[in-house]
Amino acid sequence: MHSMTSAATPAAKSGLRREQVALTERRVLEAATGLFIERGYVATSLLAVAEAAGVSPRTVYVRFHSKARLFERCLETSAVGGQPLVGPALEGLILDQRLDAIVEMGRSTMERSAALLGVAAQAAAVEPEIAAVERVAMQRALGDFRAFAERLESDGLLPRAVTAAAVTDILWVLAGPRAIVSLTTDRGWTPARFATWLDVTLRAFLRGR
Repeated sequence: MHSMTSAATPAAKSGLRREQVALTERRVLEAATGLFIERGYVATSLLAVAEAAGVSPRTVYVRFHSKARLFERCLETSAVGGQPLVGPALEGLILDQRLDAIVEMGRSTMERSAALLGVAAQAAAVEPEIAAVERVAMQRALGDFRAFAERLESDGLLPRAVTAAAVTDILWVLAGPRAIVSLTTDRGWTPARFATWLDVTLRAFLRGR
């Protein structure tokens, strides 16, 4: 019995350490996200992030290595094209179910990521690493749209005159990262308004062809 208890103790300690590391990482990411949105990329330092998160500067440096990498993780955590399309978006039995899913994805992206996308667009002009991060986010979003459209086409759910390429392009124009940033910052749209507009416009495009 003693040997079993002794063997379990290191594992328990290891599990606790992993939980502590994960908790610290969440605190840093939350603090960094708030500062990037509030101050912008250039004016946010790793030292300020460490202070806001209540951790040592060394913890931030060791975990994230650079401000660009920290920003990239914040962007990933906000779910900008971070998860592949699954469930109703690719598997709905009828077109309406899949459109509902892609509209919800757009609404969620605006709600969770629009502010950080705006920061990325500004920072990309002065920071090559962030420009690269922004390009990756763009390609992820485009890849999601293409996968959605091509699955519609292969499952025979598109009207005869509509191609997967056309659906990909219209989604990019209506719901791509740049469109979301513009509608949020320039037009002051809410996620709910965006979702309603996207839903109506997509269905009109498909039916109008």
